[in-house]
Amino acid sequence: MRVLLLLLLCSYSLRAEPPFLGTIFIDPDIIKPSDPSAYLGLADARQDYRTMYDRRENNWVRRNAYLFNATYKDGLKIEVQVNPEFGSAGEARKEAVKYADVIGQLTTSLRRDVETVWIHKGVNPFGGGNNNLLIHTGQAVKYIKDGILEETFVHEAAHTSLDSRHANRSKWLAAQKADDEFISNYAKDYPNREDVAESYLPYFAIRYRPDRISKSLASKIMQAIPNRIKYFDSLSLKMYPVIQREAPSIDQLSYSEPKKLITITWGSQFGAKYIIQSSSDLSEWKTIVSDLIAKSSPTSVSINLDRTVNTREFYRVGLE
Repeated sequence: MRVLLLLLLCSYSLRAEPPFLGTIFIDPDIIKPSDPSAYLGLADARQDYRTMYDRRENNWVRRNAYLFNATYKDGLKIEVQVNPEFGSAGEARKEAVKYADVIGQLTTSLRRDVETVWIHKGVNPFGGGNNNLLIHTGQAVKYIKDGILEETFVHEAAHTSLDSRHANRSKWLAAQKADDEFISNYAKDYPNREDVAESYLPYFAIRYRPDRISKSLASKIMQAIPNRIKYFDSLSLKMYPVIQREAPSIDQLSYSEPKKLITITWGSQFGAKYIIQSSSDLSEWKTIVSDLIAKSSPTSVSINLDRTVNTREFYRVGLE
């Protein structure tokens, strides 16, 4: 009996051990510096006092910050607040432009609640939350050297724009319970605070950048958090600029009369949600497939119509 109990405990321990220490380190190329950015431009505002959090002080500080207004192609705006320690408006602007552009690589859903960015010197961790992204430029140098600056911003922006909407939702907690495992030790140690942010980047990797990660890495992610993946899939996340709002065109359409099977192939974007519609007159369209997530490019779908296709029947594929 003791041996059996020991075996059960060992089995549970092995099954429940997270595959990663922290997820910002799993692959430096999930997002690349060359990836598209929604960043549009930076307007000089003025110098004025702002209350910012500074990890060097482990406290809130009030500084006469250099202020800049960053604008993005999806209509979002962010006030970038730069610590006056950088010495001049010109130097402050260089820092503001550098990070405003990288932040533009974040999707609309990750930037939606980012109202301000704080930029300080110092080798201290980045931060998210408070409708803000916190940057310490000495730490940024390390992130850039390791190739994970963009991945770190995804994590912190998930804190800012996803935590308040999802971390305490019953469906998220149910997914967490159903998985019975955490994606990282960091998430396991702080399940209420870090699980959403730690899980989102791996989800983003397998759904939107599967061609950039190894099959073994993808397998670890899918085995650890399958129900969290389904949860993220169920959301109507706005993924610009990762998903471009371009109307897809059908590359191939074929019909098998004996099988009553129509096959449609189109050039898809990884992770994008598509619908397929049909019409007999090009005015009224009926949705025959919805919530179809592209897991390859191109995507090919076969639909059993259970009827003979009308000779005047039209099909189209659209983004949801």
